Amino acid sequence: MAGISSGGSSPPVTVLFVCLGNHCRSPAAHAVAEAMMHGTPARIGDGRFDSAGTGRSHVGDPPHPMAIAEGAHRGYRVGHRSRQIHPDDFANFDLIVAMDRNNVDDLERMRGGVDLRHSCYAAVEPVQVQLLRRWDPYAMPGDEDLPDPWGKTADAYRSMFDVIERCLPPLLDHLAWLRSEHTSTAH
Repeated sequence: MAGISSGGSSPPVTVLFVCLGNHCRSPAAHAVAEAMMHGTPARIGDGRFDSAGTGRSHVGDPPHPMAIAEGAHRGYRVGHRSRQIHPDDFANFDLIVAMDRNNVDDLERMRGGVDLRHSCYAAVEPVQVQLLRRWDPYAMPGDEDLPDPWGKTADAYRSMFDVIERCLPPLLDHLAWLRSEHTSTAH
């Protein structure tokens, strides 16, 4: 799991980005989160990130070449070997951020409806599995999914990154809030 740990009073919030294949959307979100965290000194230590897929079809593969290219064009290093979610991930991550409702359904089925987190944040963030577009300031009801660009044109990858870049600053603000709430309730 990549990320930065701070010496603050609360541990970083751990976030796992999940899509179907861990080939396009979740590694892109992972890369953008890492870059935004490193680029904002006030946020350093708020989060640690990883990504995974619900399916096995791309395990061990690098991200899709168009995700790598669009990420590089925007200054992100989308370099991750695809992996499938593991049962331990449900215990080890504070937030699991899914790219679409099908991912949420798969994740809920996999975890069996049981919250297995070993986390100080479970009390402040009672919902572990959430959609990325929860943090999209432009999302409308019924517009919760981040469309899968796999098999589509470069425009689909540009749109994917546009959405991710809109969602990540509010998500990172949310991680900072979780840490502050944990710190205030721990005293």
